[in-house]
Amino acid sequence: AKAGVRSQSSTYYLVQFQYECRMMRYDTPKREERTMSNAKFQRVESDDRFDDQDEIDSHADATEESSERGVLDAAPLDHCHECASTLPLLPVPEDFDEKSLLAKRTKPVAVALLVCGMMVIAAVAAKSFVLPYYWGTRGADVVEDDSGGVSSTSTASSAHGQKKSTAKPIHIVYSSDDESLAGVEASIRSVKAHASGPVEFHFIGDTPLLNMPEVHFKALSHVARKYHLEDYMNPEHERGHGVGDLNINPANYVRFAIDAFLPSQSKAMWIDADTIVNCDVVSMVNNVLNDGTNAIAAVPREGRMTGLSKEGREKYAYIQTSFNAGIYVINLDNWREQRMSEKIRQIALSNRETLIYKNGSQPPMAIAIEENFEHLSPAWNVAMSDVNEVNDEFLEETCLMHWNGPFKPWNKDNKKDYYVELWLQYGRQVDRRERQHDRLRRSVLEVENMAV
Repeated sequence: AKAGVRSQSSTYYLVQFQYECRMMRYDTPKREERTMSNAKFQRVESDDRFDDQDEIDSHADATEESSERGVLDAAPLDHCHECASTLPLLPVPEDFDEKSLLAKRTKPVAVALLVCGMMVIAAVAAKSFVLPYYWGTRGADVVEDDSGGVSSTSTASSAHGQKKSTAKPIHIVYSSDDESLAGVEASIRSVKAHASGPVEFHFIGDTPLLNMPEVHFKALSHVARKYHLEDYMNPEHERGHGVGDLNINPANYVRFAIDAFLPSQSKAMWIDADTIVNCDVVSMVNNVLNDGTNAIAAVPREGRMTGLSKEGREKYAYIQTSFNAGIYVINLDNWREQRMSEKIRQIALSNRETLIYKNGSQPPMAIAIEENFEHLSPAWNVAMSDVNEVNDEFLEETCLMHWNGPFKPWNKDNKKDYYVELWLQYGRQVDRRERQHDRLRRSVLEVENMAV
């Protein structure tokens, strides 16, 4: 048995008697009812005193009597500081086993630790296997880069299981406003599902991807202001077919600042939001633009450039092979060396004086590049609006599906459906009301972050 005095304040004292033997059971032949089962805790001021010494003696007698009968009181006694020494200590029973008592007390702790360990293992297993399979991102890991940023990486697969790749990650850039966030998320999931090595994603938009915190985010307004994206815009001409603001949407011109906001990288890849990837982008990026002076690698498109005015068609008739800028790989070293962003900027500014092209980012980039680009396989940019039939052969041969045009697969209110079921493997459709709600929610979060 233990007795202790604990001071809780300058005027209060608490005396507790704890009986370590109270959890043990003793089969004595003359077990009787406990005589002091109604003992109560009391907290008394230091100035209070027991006036009657007989009351103290009665407690002592009762305790001694109960211990002689072999009955242990499980209820601790609490009295004032002055009477603590008058209470007798209970004898320790002969069959008291301290090790058994310790085992009984530590067993619940061991069980709790075991349950916690099983929960941790289950959580790790869910993160490594269950969730990646659900989102189509098997083999994806999140690692911290040298600069302290967070990047989403994929692990290389082998016949013997999943191996974590130590190769240098490739960099993929997306940019869009809030209207296309569902498309960006679906495209990123498809890239992760097929990547054989580490990938770092960069998103430039109005608000971060709430479901993908591992993606590097830059505010579109900041990038547009810092790199003067307004110089690349085409405000003099309004696009038709439901894309009237595309010529002045800064997200469409972020591609011309990649060399600036990725200054330490020598290669990157641009992918439009309205795409789904079916092949390994890591091996493709690593195998292109390794020799020569070409600034980009893209899928070639035979014939005259699209989006030009009559004067533009006459001026650039010599360009017979162009490309679609929805997906391409950039050799950033060659891009910087050739001052390609400045060339495109000058073409865009001159277009405001003399109309050469009607569209936004595609024509000035194609004019600046001309035919000096490395050719990718046509499988890396397949326009779904031109597809007549989707079968197993098509899926095996197509590396990137592109829903270019005004009808996007994430819009529930689309008037046309270009094989949207293929896109739904990685994304979720939203209607106009949901998009408005998401915009409001993101605006509230942005205000809260600014307040913090």
